[in-house]
Amino acid sequence: MTRVENLVTLAERMLRDYDARDPGTAFAEGLDLSIADAYGVQGHVAHLREQRGEQLAGYKIGCVCRGNQQRHGLLHPVYGRLWSTEQYPDDVALSPGDFANLAIEGEFAVTLRRDIEPGDTSIPTIAAAVDRVFTVIELHNLVLRSDSRGPELIANNAIHAGVIRSSGTTPPATAICTDLSVECDGRTVGCWSGRRWPDDVLQEVPWLVGELDKAGLRLRRGHTILTGAWGPPLPLAGRPSTADTEPPLARDDLADEDPQEVGRVEVVSTMFGSVAASFSR
Repeated sequence: MTRVENLVTLAERMLRDYDARDPGTAFAEGLDLSIADAYGVQGHVAHLREQRGEQLAGYKIGCVCRGNQQRHGLLHPVYGRLWSTEQYPDDVALSPGDFANLAIEGEFAVTLRRDIEPGDTSIPTIAAAVDRVFTVIELHNLVLRSDSRGPELIANNAIHAGVIRSSGTTPPATAICTDLSVECDGRTVGCWSGRRWPDDVLQEVPWLVGELDKAGLRLRRGHTILTGAWGPPLPLAGRPSTADTEPPLARDDLADEDPQEVGRVEVVSTMFGSVAASFSR
């Protein structure tokens, strides 16, 4: 079997595992991939999903903060693909049983009014291409089985499992600061302040354009881009620990409570609005 045939066969298995809500079983058997081959597997899985009728909705950027990169043995962000079948409206009700160790991140997303070409990826140029800005809840299958976490993360589509978005706003015409907070059952478990539009929010989009260009891919009009979370995924199977925040939130008020499943998540931005979801089995 050639290398490409091996990657295609692996991609078929990865997609079967994903559909069965048991992602990445090959990594539990000692599978070790390079970063390049991990993106190759992700690309082959994308081709299979398109063949069965799913449509590419855009891309996500992951591991934008140093802490998340270090957790996965990386020195750079990662990207994954968004799918038409995994886009959810504000205030949706979902079952954690439809995911594998469901976890969430709060972040921002943008949609594009025009294509972004790799020749000019300055932040002002990218900001001018933005049609709407959204506050979002990204859904994750938080399952990593190997010591080679970076390639496993990438091959598993950056553990992306869907996105819940707000109604969206038009992008600000001038630079402005916003904050972002994540609440689980009314308790703030992550917050970030003084984040600038467009510089901080779109900071890693030029990186994404360059990486997609290496693979012969482009950001197109209508695509959604998840611009990256500033903290780690928060698992919903028990009460989440606090995220990496600035400044850190106290953990003492969580220590004496019995673990319990989170029923409602809300992500709030003073500038770009809020988004919420309910979770029950």
